[in-house]
Amino acid sequence: MLNDDLFERGVTLMGKILGDDAAEATRKRHDAAVAAGTAERDDYSTQVVFGFMLSRPQLALRDRALVMLTSDIVQGTPLAMRAHVRIALHAGITRDEIEEVVFQLTQYCGFPRAREARAVISELFAEMDAAKPADVRSDLR
Repeated sequence: MLNDDLFERGVTLMGKILGDDAAEATRKRHDAAVAAGTAERDDYSTQVVFGFMLSRPQLALRDRALVMLTSDIVQGTPLAMRAHVRIALHAGITRDEIEEVVFQLTQYCGFPRAREARAVISELFAEMDAAKPADVRSDLR
């Protein structure tokens, strides 16, 4: 299924959402995967998630981010959750809205999942705050 157009669209969108470092790391991983003959398997998420699913016009990126975040919380997938919180922030979802999603899901998936999500998200926000200069930190809320 290796599709250069989907890969390029995926890397471009990834760079806009997660930053140039993430896009560059993906390109390096791609080059190594091509050399190893495993590019089709290794580039699947870049092509399908970023190049296809997140680029479809039927839902705005903001809506897709809420769906992904909800899925992560319900399934208890902290690594995916960290990436999807970043996508949500890029899509215009505020920290308060993310925290409200967690709170609402307490009723639907239970307190333990919501508590775990809150811990993962709080840790990520703290890391993001620490990585920003002091004069920008207040804008992150």
